[in-house]
Amino acid sequence: MKIGIIVYSQTGNTYSVVEKVKEELTNKGHEVNINRLEPLNPNDVHPGAKNIKYKNLPELEKYDGYIFASPVQAFSLAAGMESYLNDIEKLNNKKTACVLTKGLPFNWTGGTRAMKQLKGLVEAKKGNVVETGIIKWLSFNRNRKIKNIVNKMGQTF
Repeated sequence: MKIGIIVYSQTGNTYSVVEKVKEELTNKGHEVNINRLEPLNPNDVHPGAKNIKYKNLPELEKYDGYIFASPVQAFSLAAGMESYLNDIEKLNNKKTACVLTKGLPFNWTGGTRAMKQLKGLVEAKKGNVVETGIIKWLSFNRNRKIKNIVNKMGQTF
């Protein structure tokens, strides 16, 4: 299966997680590409920003499934991912997973809301969300949670 991982990452934390997911999926025989969303002007990315322009956009039609990964910003889905998802075409009911990273240690501090936003945007574009995961970066069990999400992605695809 060809899987496209589309990631928006400011600090590198979210990106480090999808690198582990890629390794797991590649070991299971999938062809996996990480597509990092890089704004032309990083100063344009702030909570509430719209119509963000990116350096390179992934060709989604070449993938059989997707993983969208983003941090939580200001208790919501990061504007870098939200703007991108608002601008894409349909996902054609392809298998999709959603992964979020966040700083604060409780889901109710933005994680639950951001995941609802991410899933809603993916489903509005006709993506078939089959798995989700939230990693709390400041949690004492972060590494275990990352491992669990990596394993879940390996079982999902």
